[in-house]
Amino acid sequence: MIWAVIKLQKEGFHYWKDAPEKVAFLRNKHRHTFHITVWVEQQHDERDVEYIMFKHWLEENIPNFDGPQSCESMAIIIKVKCENYFNNTRKIKVQVMEDDENGALIE
Repeated sequence: MIWAVIKLQKEGFHYWKDAPEKVAFLRNKHRHTFHITVWVEQQHDERDVEYIMFKHWLEENIPNFDGPQSCESMAIIIKVKCENYFNNTRKIKVQVMEDDENGALIE
């Protein structure tokens, strides 16, 4: 399998209203730099998904996150947008990390 790998960062805010007591501070809206990585299946070894063009598309089409979204739900939203962009013809993986420390990978 050959993957195009595209990385970008996006500032955003979120909160977890049902956070456990030990991390109750997460119930309040707080800022992160979300580090987003998208893997797109390449169909040959001559870059049929052009990195820069697809990164520009991602930057224009990833919504601003400012609410109760988890990294998992953000990754799912991005993954669905990418699948639609490619008409469900390629495998897609999306990772969303909070401040490049903790996060989620959706396959």
